[in-house]
Amino acid sequence: MNERQSNALYWGLSLAVIALTTWARYWFVASGQLGLSPDEAQYWDWSRTLQWSYYSKGPLIAVINALGSIFLGATELGVRAGAVVGAALMQLAVLGWIGIWLRRIRTAFWTLVVLNTTLLFMAGGLLMTTDNPLLVCWILGMIVLSLAVDKGSLPLFVLMGIFLALGIAAKYTMLLFIPLALAASFWIGRGQDMPALFWPRLWKTLGIGGAAGLLPILIWNATNDWAGIKHVLYRGAMAGEKAKVFFALKNFPEYLGSQLGVVTPWWFVFIFIGAWLVGRQLLRRQAEPVFPWLPRPMAIILTVFFWPVWLFFLLWSLHAKVEANWSATAYPAGILLAAMALERFVHREPRPRWRFAWPVLGIVVFAVLHLQAFIPFDGEKNPVHRLRGWQELGQKVDEARQELGGSDAVFVFADEYGVTAELSFYVPGQRRAYCLAGGRKMNQYDFWPAPDPSVQNAVFVVKGEKGEVSERVLELFESVDEPRTVTTAQGRRLGQTFTLFLCRGYKGVWPAQEGASF
Repeated sequence: MNERQSNALYWGLSLAVIALTTWARYWFVASGQLGLSPDEAQYWDWSRTLQWSYYSKGPLIAVINALGSIFLGATELGVRAGAVVGAALMQLAVLGWIGIWLRRIRTAFWTLVVLNTTLLFMAGGLLMTTDNPLLVCWILGMIVLSLAVDKGSLPLFVLMGIFLALGIAAKYTMLLFIPLALAASFWIGRGQDMPALFWPRLWKTLGIGGAAGLLPILIWNATNDWAGIKHVLYRGAMAGEKAKVFFALKNFPEYLGSQLGVVTPWWFVFIFIGAWLVGRQLLRRQAEPVFPWLPRPMAIILTVFFWPVWLFFLLWSLHAKVEANWSATAYPAGILLAAMALERFVHREPRPRWRFAWPVLGIVVFAVLHLQAFIPFDGEKNPVHRLRGWQELGQKVDEARQELGGSDAVFVFADEYGVTAELSFYVPGQRRAYCLAGGRKMNQYDFWPAPDPSVQNAVFVVKGEKGEVSERVLELFESVDEPRTVTTAQGRRLGQTFTLFLCRGYKGVWPAQEGASF
């Protein structure tokens, strides 16, 4: 097979990967195999009250969900359409960057294979969380930066500023793009002349783009006692009691293990092989390059956008509990590094007999994730167990609501923000539920109005099986019925267990969140 035929083959395969994976994601969402996660339901609830920002995240996720609801309704498909579109955009961006700009369609194909078989990106293409728009903006920002250090034209910097602002509005982690872009540019500039006006344009882009992304977030925080900023500081153990413990080894093994999971163990290994090979190529200019087609600026960008982010969160896990997805921005560069190592392994001579074992294993994982309805195993140890049964719960709550006089005479509330959000979405009529204050961390529901005092009855929902209602609830009503245990089910599978309390005679006084628990 000559080079032209080979390129045509890999172009066809690359387009097929994008088309098939996008169709699989659409089919998965449209088939309703899994309900919304608590965070997905919460972000959808945000979209019904558009604000400058929100307690834990910027406004972009709410805007995307609002658009999805406009075009596809307040449905699971309407919520998750943004995730499906975002995953397709990421793949098209990779194809254009590597296949067209670098003219390495074979590398682009293997990048798409790794991308679509990495758990982080598989889940991000199905669940509409803030990681999806963040990674779209991060990848596009990296691409534009790689073009700007070569071309330096003004439109590229305008695009970079837009992606930076939107990324910050999606998730605060996008702020890391600013020092990384500066570090990569300085390193590239040491070995080559930068385009005319590159530096003034870069400084203005990062400054204006960063300010534009932060402005709505700062406006909301300034009018809400800086609650969102405090939340970030507390979560990252930069304030509060957790900040007093500088070194905590107990979180490190859990975090490192989570990284094996989010990128799948074999791609985790390939990432570091690729990172080592590219790093060796950068540091040994006299030796024959491992990837002769890889431009030096591109190698620097991949190195800078992977190692500092990955190591930062790894080291931070020695101080505080770091969630598995906080390091997500390290993996766009990491996935390309893994794909380069995989391509080198698959096409080396002599070719190993088991060279396709890892891609095939990845395809199996992709199929398992997208065929949840056909997998017999279920239970609390199943990672997707908490996404099952919400619709059935909504029906049970509605039945209880009808006993108390119907939707106009009853409000629904819970003691966790996740359950509250799910009730808001899945209880027929989609009236906003309320989150009982006290004994928990602050959340977005604390910034919205309390139940109407004229509504006399309520349904209180607690996760798990409870024998009695808490004193906090008893104080709000004249009487509370005996608990009702509800175990949801999907076909033959048992879902989650909840306890419903029918509350009568609301006294009209809703408790406020007390203390500084962020």
